[in-house]
Parts: sequence; C-alpha cells; structure tokens
Amino acid sequence: MIETFIIYAITVSISVFFLYLLGISLAPYKPSSIKNEHFECGLPASASTPKKANFGFFIYAIMFIVADMTGLFFVLFVYATDKHSSIIASLFAIIIALAITLAMREHQRIELDVKNS
Repeated sequence: MIETFIIYAITVSISVFFLYLLGISLAPYKPSSIKNEHFECGLPASASTPKKANFGFFIYAIMFIVADMTGLFFVLFVYATDKHSSIIASLFAIIIALAITLAMREHQRIELDVKNS
C-alpha cells in the first residue's frame, strides 16, 4: 500500500518537473516594453481609480477549489484498504453534493437580488 503511494508521488513529481522543463525549453523568450506594462483582464488599464469590485464570478472560484479538493480526497479513498472507506467516500460525496446545491441556490438568490435592485 505505502509502496504504491510512494511510486505514485514520485511519478507525479517527476512528471511535473519534466513538463516544467519542457515548457521552459520550448517557450520563446522575447521580452518587450509592451509585455512589461500593466494589464487588466488582457486589456490596457482604463482608469487610475479602481472601480467597484464585481463578485459575480467569486462563487465559481470557490466551486473550482471545492471540486479540486474533492478530487484530491477521492484519490485518497481509492488507495484506502479499509472496509468502511467506501461508506465514508459515499457520505463525503453526499455532503459535497449538498454543499454545491446550497451554494448554487445562494448564488441564484444573490443574482436575483442584484437584478431587482
């Protein structure tokens, strides 16, 4: 069991390092003054004073983090050899599904409140 995890961790580490080196070796390096300027969402800066922040996509950022961590925890359940690990994984999936449902309902409620005001 522990040997499988060690092999998995070493393989992932080597793969990430190899992809990083591959990206460095293949990417063109052509610095210029335009590339060193500040950009806002891919466009040149439009105003010197900051505008009111839009939190419309904040829920999607949180959902991405939740999905990422859920995948990580499910990988840990795959390597578990305990009899009760499938029950715990099922409960974890139900809790995550409920959390996602509640978060999306809250997001829809906030969008409706913003549109009505």
